[in-house]
Formats: sequence, C-alpha cells, structure tokens
Amino acid sequence: MADKQITVGVPEDRVPEFYAWFAAFLAADRAGGGAGGTGSGPFGPGAMGRGRGRGMRGHHHETQPWTADDTDQAEWLLRKLAPPARALFDLLAAHPGERFGGNDVAARLGLEKGAHGVAGILAWPGRYSRKLDRELPILTEGRPDGGTDYYMDPAVAALFAPSPPVRRAAGAS
Repeated sequence: MADKQITVGVPEDRVPEFYAWFAAFLAADRAGGGAGGTGSGPFGPGAMGRGRGRGMRGHHHETQPWTADDTDQAEWLLRKLAPPARALFDLLAAHPGERFGGNDVAARLGLEKGAHGVAGILAWPGRYSRKLDRELPILTEGRPDGGTDYYMDPAVAALFAPSPPVRRAAGAS
C-alpha cells in the first residue's frame, strides 16, 4: 500500500515527543488493537510519552523484540541508515542503557534543529525496523521537563555497537 501524506499541527513544545511517537508508530506491530496492552489505541490517553517505542498496534503484523540471533538484520539496518541516524545509533550503542536528553544528543551530533532534529531522524529507522518485523531499537521516554530521553537496551546495543577498527600487527604491511 502506498504511503499517504498527512499534515497535522503539533504544539511546538511537543514536536520531539511527536517524532519519537511517530517513529515508534512506524516500527510498531500492525496487528490491530490497543497500544501497549492498555486498550487505548495509539492515539489514546498517554500514547505519546508512553516510551519504549513498543506495543503500539496498527493493521498487519506484530513486530518482535531484537534478539542476539538478529545480527544479520542489525547489519542490514545499519547499512540503510543516513549519517545522522547512524551517528545516533553509534552513540546509544556505545553507551548501553544510558539515557541522553534530546538536546544533549543534538549537541553531540551537531544537529542544527536541536531536539527536534533528533526526533526527526527516527522515522526512517522506524520504517526499516518495521520491514524487518522488529521494534525500533532506540527506546524513548518522556522527561518531567517535557523533553525526551533516548537510549538503547544493553542487549540490543550489543547488536548495534560499532565494530572496533581492525588493527594490523606491528610490522605488517
């Protein structure tokens, strides 16, 4: 089915949260039903900011969590990423379980749009994850100050961790 372009108004202070939610929506399973087992649906109370990018449902099939057996899929996903998304994956995978605020990530990655830019680069990774029938590997959680934290579960981070550079033995040419 072709994509449908939709334009919606989002309060300025909730744009990062919306982008994170939308990325999770794209990556989410599509089996139908409520979000996160609450029965509230992806637009119900608490849908945005529910965090973890998991459990939202759409129309066709369920996504699965990443496992240690998914190295081929993780490598495929990494090859598909645009440079800003790859930099985000590299940052989070290098710091398993550590939470980074959107503005902190934006500063580290040199994103001009700040936290909005961080949230925006999750859309395509979300689509690619959905193609693999996997959840978005990057988890999100709303912050009390209205911002969003981004992080990667340690087991998932192991799949996406940057490979160490190959070192040549002394005297090798």
